[in-house]
Amino acid sequence: MNKLAATLLGASLALPLAGAPALAAPQHGHAPTAKSQTRHGAPAPAKYVKKAKASPKSYKSFRKGDRFDQAHARNYQIVDYKRFRKLPAPKRGYRYVRAGNDVLLIGTSSYKVFQVYGGLFR
Repeated sequence: MNKLAATLLGASLALPLAGAPALAAPQHGHAPTAKSQTRHGAPAPAKYVKKAKASPKSYKSFRKGDRFDQAHARNYQIVDYKRFRKLPAPKRGYRYVRAGNDVLLIGTSSYKVFQVYGGLFR
């Protein structure tokens, strides 16, 4: 019984030590080959690397009847109509939003542009 306990104890202590070198190795997904390393062991730079261009956000000028999407509106914000003399109070189900220098009257359920007030912001 003592031999069995000693063997199990020795095996349980030896197993974590055997896996330690594998855990300390860098995990890059594949082992580096001689071709993909420089003289000093650093990875060689790729010859043909296509750089990802940051696509500029496409802004849109909205017209009456267009569907409003705030992702395509520059300087989007909800506008308080009381701050502007030209804006009448919106009916129920409508609100004013800013898109660039314009104020748009949109439907809150359909997001359809019903009126465009151009150049209210400068």
